[in-house]
Amino acid sequence: VVILTVKRATGTFSLVGVFMLFVIWLLRRYHSLAQKMILSLTVAAFFDSVAYVMGETHPKGSLCDFQAWWLTYFWSALAWVCLITLNLYLNLVREISTNKYELYHLMAWGVPLVMASLPLLKGTYGPAGPWWITEDHVAWRFGWYVPLFSLIFLMISCYARIICVANKRMQSWLGTFNPERERRKVSLAEEIKPLKWYPSVYLLVSIFPLIN
Repeated sequence: VVILTVKRATGTFSLVGVFMLFVIWLLRRYHSLAQKMILSLTVAAFFDSVAYVMGETHPKGSLCDFQAWWLTYFWSALAWVCLITLNLYLNLVREISTNKYELYHLMAWGVPLVMASLPLLKGTYGPAGPWWITEDHVAWRFGWYVPLFSLIFLMISCYARIICVANKRMQSWLGTFNPERERRKVSLAEEIKPLKWYPSVYLLVSIFPLIN
């Protein structure tokens, strides 16, 4: 009962936070790639939070399978966080300009859709506590959680590299005034500043649920 209450409470707080982010985006009318990615992450986080507000585990059946599929599919929030990290890495570390927003959409919504639908088609979903894939299909659990933790490990590694390069870049920009250098600094800040906190915040709030 306590765990269920905590899940509902955190899900509700997440919904409130997502709503506030959406209102901010709506009023300021952002159109840059960074802000579009934040909006997409907000949408994914909203539906992920709805899954946790649904309540207790349902008995085996269509509703149980739907809830399990929903919980699995809206790990697309993690996909968007990974893509934000990738975008930061390409812009700052590799100095590659990215504008493939359609490709990001395909990866963030398409890959989780496939991963969520395969267990549904195979009938491996069911009332199984925090796993939502039944004990009879342990291989499916590993097939889901091994790539999941691998992505998180890669994201942490990329983020450490991003911080290291950013610090070095700031040191290299110190000194006499250079118009081209200042232009690059401003341009890079416009893309990176709105995004830099999202991966770290996601990791902080997700690490304990993932360990559980």
